[in-house]
Amino acid sequence: MNEQQAQLWITRPNGDGEQMAKLAREHAIVPWLMPVLDIFWLLPEHEGLRALMQANVVIVTSRHALTSLDKAGVALPKGALFFAVGKATAQALLARGVEAIVPQVNDSEGLLAEAALAKVDGQQIVILKGEGGRTALSSKLFHRGAVVVEIPLYRRICKSVESGMLATFMQQRHAIVSAASAETLTCALKVVPVKSRAKLLRFPLVVMSERIARFAQEHGWQGEIKVATQASSLGLILAAKACTLS
Repeated sequence: MNEQQAQLWITRPNGDGEQMAKLAREHAIVPWLMPVLDIFWLLPEHEGLRALMQANVVIVTSRHALTSLDKAGVALPKGALFFAVGKATAQALLARGVEAIVPQVNDSEGLLAEAALAKVDGQQIVILKGEGGRTALSSKLFHRGAVVVEIPLYRRICKSVESGMLATFMQQRHAIVSAASAETLTCALKVVPVKSRAKLLRFPLVVMSERIARFAQEHGWQGEIKVATQASSLGLILAAKACTLS
């Protein structure tokens, strides 16, 4: 292992984490693949599905939401205007024959700035999402006059990591932490022993959005925080390359 290279803690689960580890190696970054959460699929409720079929606008916050619908055998509605948070989600929609608008800034604020969501009085907007989060998005759309229905399609559950590997990572000189969601960051903080958390909070951190960056700061993060310019694994890798290494 080259100790002069950036050492990146990859917290993403399943195939996302493996893909990110591969990209890290291609960009001369040493990956530490230690996923801190698992994804559990949720069955959509009947009322939510009825709202989805009648929606004027559908906002998809994650590829996981689409996977959950696939597992439940639910097709996407015809004729609705689709928005995707991030290019990866837009590509997943395109693979299902649906073109989506991607906001320039890949977060809730970016979505709310889109002209097509400025005047939504009386429109039915369905948000396909994970359990919890995105409350500001639904609240602001509601105050703009929309009928907003949230459909939680998956749940993130924190999991433990191999303690020896984590302890070794914590000793790396050029350690960087990555987080694709606020839930991921919460889980990462939980798995690190209390005696090491102060040190963790001083590491550089790369995140998917300004919202996650603010969440990190609110939870005491003191290290440099870089926000990816694109909501993807590659975006996190490029953000890590831009971090200042001591």
